[in-house]
Amino acid sequence: MPRREIEGGWIKGWTDRKRPEQLEFKDRDDRTVFATSPITALEGRITPTDYYYVVNQLGAPELIHPDEWELEIAGVVDSPIKIGLADLKKLPPRTVRAVTECAGNDTMYFDYLHKNGYKPSLLGPAKGGKGLEAIPATGMVSAGEFAGVSLRDVLALAGVRPEAVAVRMQGADRGKPDMALVKGSIGDKNYVVKDPGVINFDKGLPIEKALEIDTILAWSMNGEHLHHIHGAPVRAVVPGWSGNWWVKWLSEIEIMDRMPDCYHQTEYFVMGDGPDDPNLAPCMAMGVKTLILDPLDEDSPLTSGSHAVRGLSWSGEGAIEKVEVSADGGATWSEAQVEESHDRWMWVRWTWVWDVDQPGQYQLMARATDEHGRLQPQTKPNFQRKHFDGIIPTDIEIV
Repeated sequence: MPRREIEGGWIKGWTDRKRPEQLEFKDRDDRTVFATSPITALEGRITPTDYYYVVNQLGAPELIHPDEWELEIAGVVDSPIKIGLADLKKLPPRTVRAVTECAGNDTMYFDYLHKNGYKPSLLGPAKGGKGLEAIPATGMVSAGEFAGVSLRDVLALAGVRPEAVAVRMQGADRGKPDMALVKGSIGDKNYVVKDPGVINFDKGLPIEKALEIDTILAWSMNGEHLHHIHGAPVRAVVPGWSGNWWVKWLSEIEIMDRMPDCYHQTEYFVMGDGPDDPNLAPCMAMGVKTLILDPLDEDSPLTSGSHAVRGLSWSGEGAIEKVEVSADGGATWSEAQVEESHDRWMWVRWTWVWDVDQPGQYQLMARATDEHGRLQPQTKPNFQRKHFDGIIPTDIEIV
């Protein structure tokens, strides 16, 4: 029976378990520009900052000293203003614990379920994959505690006018979008995509989401000041919505009376049947998702007896109400034990005890239901393969 490696080293003078390994990609200056979260090796609900996933759509900006950072707020407001970090800290504090998930997390599972593709591995790298397909599955999701102030309190300083429709948030990160990445998401290397040239990353957040109390501007993550790679000095936190809305290195806010034509919500990070779908819509709230962390496919074979099946569940529209597990490929379902949580934007841990006495091949499956009654899965296949929340079986042999 396989056994996971646990031998570690000395951590602050004591022997410890083997520390998780994060898959990282660095630029020529040895700066991390992409990193996956070693989700199978982590316990608890908060992802340590050093293991948080990293995705940059454009080039990261140079360091900005917190005392020199300034945010401009303009547009359809009563009084355009510029504020610094010290000004933000005078506002009522707001702390939000939330899952951050890239819209493209688990794109390869769409192929696995709907195109008879290979089954990616949570331990990775995925066998037979190329490019992004070669990274471990489910590596672009993490969860943390963010401290700052509600965006609506910040906007109130400028006075939002009644005709406001969107809040365009712009980051200091600047560059030219990777056309190969966009074409890869479409699955057609010859497709002609819009080339906007060199741009700043920006998003046009609908005013309703911008004014929710848990949409915040944060300068703290997991109990310390933001790291530069995670958007310091100040970033947006948009709980429930995919990570591309969580604008990092925030530099400018424009209140608008229309939805802006932001590249990363009109050309990329869009949902539809194809690039020419007349009803394309930007990726917004995530679906409902469940992940089995124990046992994994690689733990097979297991002996007959009693086994703890454990995992995580989360939703883009609020708290998880129920998790169900099946040991027969979805023919029957049993309710799991779900931990109590008061953080509606966080994932929850759950456990189901599997008593099995017959040798053979089994498929473990798990699904969740959120507070709005949404049962996993919620997201249908789409041409850019975003917001995957399908049900992936864990294949286990019992001997």
